[in-house]
Amino acid sequence: MKFDLRHLEAFVAVAEELHFGRAAARLHVAQPALSQQILRLESALGVDLLVRERRRTKLSDVGRLFLAEARRTLEQARTAESVAERARHGELGRLRVGYHPTASSQPFLTALSVFERVVPEVELSLRELPMGVLGQPLHDDVVDVAFLSTLGDVDCGQPQLRLRTLSTERFLVAAPAGHALSAQDNVSLRDLDGETLVMLGRDVCAFWHDDLVSMCARGGYTPQSIRYAGELGTQLTLAAAGLGVALVQESCKLIRTEGLDYISIRDADRPVISAAMWRATDTSPVLTRFLDLLPAAPAQRDG
Repeated sequence: MKFDLRHLEAFVAVAEELHFGRAAARLHVAQPALSQQILRLESALGVDLLVRERRRTKLSDVGRLFLAEARRTLEQARTAESVAERARHGELGRLRVGYHPTASSQPFLTALSVFERVVPEVELSLRELPMGVLGQPLHDDVVDVAFLSTLGDVDCGQPQLRLRTLSTERFLVAAPAGHALSAQDNVSLRDLDGETLVMLGRDVCAFWHDDLVSMCARGGYTPQSIRYAGELGTQLTLAAAGLGVALVQESCKLIRTEGLDYISIRDADRPVISAAMWRATDTSPVLTRFLDLLPAAPAQRDG
C-alpha cells in the first residue's frame, strides 16, 4: 500500500467538509499537517482528488469516485477492528466441549447454558467422549475443554493439563416409582440384596464398572442378577420400567424423574466427582472466558 488509513480519514474529512480548516478541527490535527496528508495521498495515487480554488475546495471527478471507496474501506477497517477486539475478549470464535455420558452435574449444564447466553456468537460444539478417556482428546486437539465424571479422586497426573473440580455427588438408588425401598428415607447397600442391578457395562468403562461392583461388595451387596446398559439414560429407562434398580449420581434427577424414586444410600463410600480439564498452554480468549464463568466446588482449586 502506498498510503494508510490516516490518509483516507484525512481525505474523507476534507471531502465531507470541503474546507481544510473545519476538517482539521474535526480530526484534531493542525491544518498544515492535514494538507500534507492529502498531498501525499494524491502523490501516491498519481491523481488530483480535490480541486483547490481561491475561495473554495471541491472534489474532482476522480475524487468523487474515490470517496465512495474510501468510506467503504474505512468502514471495513472499523469492522475488522471490532472483530479483533471482540475476539480478544472471547466474544467470537469457537469452543469445542467434550463430555462423558455421566457428566450430568448441575455445574456442567449450568456452565454451558450461561456461556451460550452470555456469548451467543461463539460457536459451541459438543462431543460425547468415551468414559474412562481423560486427557487424550485434549492431547489430540479434538476438544478445548473436557468434562469428566469419575468415581473417587480425579488426578490427571499430567503437568500439561489443568483440572478444576466442579462437584462431588453421592450415589442414589434409582428405583421404579412405588418400589418397596421408596418407603425409606435412606437405605444401605445390603438392603439391595435380591434386587436386579441395572448398570453400565464393563465395555462402556471398565474402572466405573469395577469400582461400583467393589463398592457394593464392601457394603455387603453382591448382585445376583445384572442388566447392562450402554448409557446413563438407558439405565434410568430400564429402572423406570421395573427391570431393576440402578446406582446413579444425584444429578440424574436432572435427567429423569418420571417413573422413578430416588433413595439415599448411607454407606455408599465412593463419591462421583465431576471436573473440567483443559490444556495448560491453551491461551484462547474463548476458553479463558468460559473458564471465568465456570464455578469451582467449595475449597477446590485448579490443579
